[in-house]
Amino acid sequence: MLLPHLSRPAMPVRAPLLVYLHGAGEVGGDTEQQVRKFGPWADVLHDPTGAYGPDTAAAIGRFHVLGFHLPAGDWDGDALAAELAAWLTARPEIDPAQLHLTGISRGGRGVLRLAATLLREGRPVASVAAFCPAGGAGSFGEPDIALLRRVPVWLFHCPEDPVVPFAGSAELHRRIGSATSRLRIVHGSELADPAAAHDCWTSFYAHPDFYRWLEGPATDPADWPHLRARRA
Repeated sequence: MLLPHLSRPAMPVRAPLLVYLHGAGEVGGDTEQQVRKFGPWADVLHDPTGAYGPDTAAAIGRFHVLGFHLPAGDWDGDALAAELAAWLTARPEIDPAQLHLTGISRGGRGVLRLAATLLREGRPVASVAAFCPAGGAGSFGEPDIALLRRVPVWLFHCPEDPVVPFAGSAELHRRIGSATSRLRIVHGSELADPAAAHDCWTSFYAHPDFYRWLEGPATDPADWPHLRARRA
C-alpha cells in the first residue's frame, strides 16, 4: 500500500513528531488537498469560523507534523508502522521517543491501530487523540486493547454524530479503562458547524491547549484539563 506523506518544514533538532490520519471523505484524490483539509495544520483548508489563530500556529509549530494519505481502502497498522519507520530513518531531527498520534473517523481508528502495532513492536508512543474512531470498540480485540492501556488515549465524540455511532467510542473508553483513557463528549454548541455533528474535531484542532495536552499528558486522566472547543 502506497502512503504518500507530507511534512512541515525543518524545525529545531530533536523536536516531537505528530502523525495525522484523515477520514474516509479524504481517501483518494489530490494528496495535499486531502491531507490538509482537516487536522493539525497551521494552513488547514477547512476553518469555517476562522478559529485557527496565531496561537494555534505557534502550538502546532512545536511539532513536526506528518500526514499520511490513503489512496484507497482502509488504514492498516502494520503498513503504517513500516512506512513511518522508513520515513524516520533519515530524519535525526525528530525525537523518536516523542511520537504523538491523532486522526479523525476512519483515521481515528487508524491511529489506534498504529499505536497498537508500535507498542507491540516495542516502539514508544507518547499520546493518542482519536476523534470519533470508526467501528468503535468492535474494531479491536483484547490484545490490542491491552496494548492501548499503556498509552494516554483521549477519545472525542459528539453523541449526535450521524456517521459513526457514539456508543462505539463509549464502549472503547470502557474497555481501555479510565486509568489511561478519557472520553470527551462534544456537545452540539461546541461544533464548528452545528449542522455537521460528525465533525467533532475542528473546534479542538483549532485550540492551542489541545497541542499542550499532546505534548505532556498527566499520568492520571482525571488530571487532564477540560479541553475547550474553539469556534472562532
